[in-house]
Amino acid sequence: MVPHQMDEGNIDSFMRHAMPHADMAENMFISSLAFNLLLIIFFYIHHYFIFDRFVSTKRYVSYVLVLVLCFVVIFYGSHIFKRFVFESVPFMMRPISFREFIRAFNWYLLILSVGLGVKLLMQLKQTEQRAREIENAQLRTELSFLHAQINPHFLFNSLNTIYSLALKKSDSAPAAVLKLSHLLRYVIDDANRESVALEQEINYLNNYIDLQKLRSTASLVVNFNVTGNISSTQIAPLLLLPFVENAFKYGISNQEPSPIDITLERTASSLTFSVQNKKFEQGEKDSTGIGINNVKRRLELLYHDKHVLEIEDKTDSYFIKLTIQFT
Repeated sequence: MVPHQMDEGNIDSFMRHAMPHADMAENMFISSLAFNLLLIIFFYIHHYFIFDRFVSTKRYVSYVLVLVLCFVVIFYGSHIFKRFVFESVPFMMRPISFREFIRAFNWYLLILSVGLGVKLLMQLKQTEQRAREIENAQLRTELSFLHAQINPHFLFNSLNTIYSLALKKSDSAPAAVLKLSHLLRYVIDDANRESVALEQEINYLNNYIDLQKLRSTASLVVNFNVTGNISSTQIAPLLLLPFVENAFKYGISNQEPSPIDITLERTASSLTFSVQNKKFEQGEKDSTGIGINNVKRRLELLYHDKHVLEIEDKTDSYFIKLTIQFT
């Protein structure tokens, strides 16, 4: 049986039926490509120009009108492009179907929604960043103020010590002046930084304790114990001093034993600092509020959720324990 052979007439008939389908597929692809390209262009124009020009300035009616105009340009522009280039029939002779209009409008709304979401998210992040910058600036200002309070307070107490020694014509006065010079060098040069080595802070405390011992009676006994590896540890400067100052301010008596126990322990993840002293009636004292209140606020700013401060203020004793987490 001989296979059926297509003659030239059959081939021409087949080509005439096949070509319109091929042309239609090509036209649909080009039309979609043109529409998508226009949507992409609209996305970037909306992101960098339209939103900032109208929404940021609260010109909402103009914004809506511009969006409607953009859709008209995108929708009809893509069809004009397709029908002028790929169709021999003028585009006005073939009306656009309602279904085609709705499909295009849905795509337009999708791109617009994505563009609005991206823009609003970026604005939210910028607003949060500006808020953080303002908050950080305010915190830095407050920290500078709190830090500035410490220096004259410390100097006042130290000069009182030297003045007391001078009145007694004590031979310890020159040593006290030397200790004070070391302390002032630390306060002026090092303590203005955001953080210092823990070793420096401990040396500062030791110098301060030695200076206070020079004017104290034999009843004063200070135990300062440091344990753990303190190397490579950074801490806010002058953070521990107010607790030691407080112990010397209220924990010394000329008649009774006056022990002051200070411990500092550095573990792998934390630092624990404690001060325990007796309480004696000292008469009228400086009540400026600088000291413990100052350090509480600094701890809140510097180690907000990484510290625990325990204070036991009893009739005859005072105890503080500060724990700072480093991890």
